[in-house]
Amino acid sequence: MNPIEASDLKAFVLALYQLNAPLPDEVQTQVNQINIPADIGKLYEIAMSYPPLAKSYNQVQKLLDGMAEYRSKGVDVLPQPEPEQRNTEIDNSTVEIIPELVEFENKVDKAKLVEFENKVDSNKLTEIARQITQALNSVSSAKDVIQTILS
Repeated sequence: MNPIEASDLKAFVLALYQLNAPLPDEVQTQVNQINIPADIGKLYEIAMSYPPLAKSYNQVQKLLDGMAEYRSKGVDVLPQPEPEQRNTEIDNSTVEIIPELVEFENKVDKAKLVEFENKVDSNKLTEIARQITQALNSVSSAKDVIQTILS
């Protein structure tokens, strides 16, 4: 499994974990027909076919991408300049964005995401994904499996 497939698989599993309600029957049937690791490419299409799953998938994928981007940075050897005095004024353009950022941060717990990434390697991820995709209720299965891993 290449790194992109692993990222897609993590995003899908964690997106299922974030949902509060079971998948509709037709989406659950599609999930049950997935063969991991051969059909990882189909997970994105399935996620996008159900709006709550699509929203959760995109949020998790953004966080995963951000974490990968951060990890790829080298050590900063340049001295840091003295910080400027903080401006407490809120620009009108940021007022509308702030509630969306708060909602995004609350929806996906970064600490759980990091802990999941640290505890799960590619082989374990494949087994976890198989277990979740073959379950009758993939959302509750994802919650149970991930909760077990994180505890």
